[in-house]
Amino acid sequence: MKTSVLPKIVPQYIVDSNGKKTSVILDLKTFSSMIEALEDLHDIIEAENILAKGADEEGHTIEEIEESLK
Repeated sequence: MKTSVLPKIVPQYIVDSNGKKTSVILDLKTFSSMIEALEDLHDIIEAENILAKGADEEGHTIEEIEESLK
């Protein structure tokens, strides 16, 4: 069973003089949830890209990172 992390989206549209939709209005809770979900998705994609590079990619040890943060 697939559930969405986003609330039910109920957009309101702004239309031009010809009735063409030009913009959308979302409540703040929906917008914030969408932004958070997009940021999470971006992080997942970045992590997958890093993992796809495999062991050939040089990295840093935890100790090196901790030392650089001091």
